[in-house]
Amino acid sequence: MNILLLPGWGMKGEVFTPLIQALQPSHVTVVAWEHMHDVNHFLAKAKDALTVPSIVIGWSLGSLVALQLAMHEHVQALVCIGGTSRFTMTDDYPIGWHARVVERMKTQLMRQPEKTIQSFIDMLWGEEEAQPFRYMHHHIPDLLLGLDYLLTIDVRDQLQQIDVPLLLIHGERDRICPPQAAQYVYERTNHCTFMLMPNVGHAPHVTQPSTCAHYIQTWLGGGKND
Repeated sequence: MNILLLPGWGMKGEVFTPLIQALQPSHVTVVAWEHMHDVNHFLAKAKDALTVPSIVIGWSLGSLVALQLAMHEHVQALVCIGGTSRFTMTDDYPIGWHARVVERMKTQLMRQPEKTIQSFIDMLWGEEEAQPFRYMHHHIPDLLLGLDYLLTIDVRDQLQQIDVPLLLIHGERDRICPPQAAQYVYERTNHCTFMLMPNVGHAPHVTQPSTCAHYIQTWLGGGKND
């Protein structure tokens, strides 16, 4: 079966290389968030790539797109790594970033792009996880649209309608999408397994790809992890 991979904000598809090497799937499709037209283009690109029955794996921003795809006829199962159903806080959702922080990040991205991108990369890691990271795009228009997508998209109302198996893999020390975001999804979906990885940040598929691959393979094999 095909695996469709949806990267995080500003990420190149190569960010999934460690996980692909660990999983060794027979067929892989990776969606690139490049040359984006508007916030709706993220979902449109993913739909265009979803042409055969697939397991959809989304990381961070990609997890939001994956959840939007949940009812698509070709989606056989979903994996959300460092995922969330909404990136920013609201009065009834005290999880995630304040919208004003994301807006400030947009301003900083235009004024000091390299510094802003590096600050984000620094937030990816848990303690003792930091490593060279070459997976981010530096095309500012695409990055700005990605932040607009994170400000806009809210799939909380769709969670109870998801009827395919769902695996959540989340780092306990995730500073981008807090573990409470995954817990929120877990409590509101059926057929869901939640794997919380201790002492891990926002990119477990990069820092611990073998463990992530084991979780996915065990889950697909029908083993119960939670």
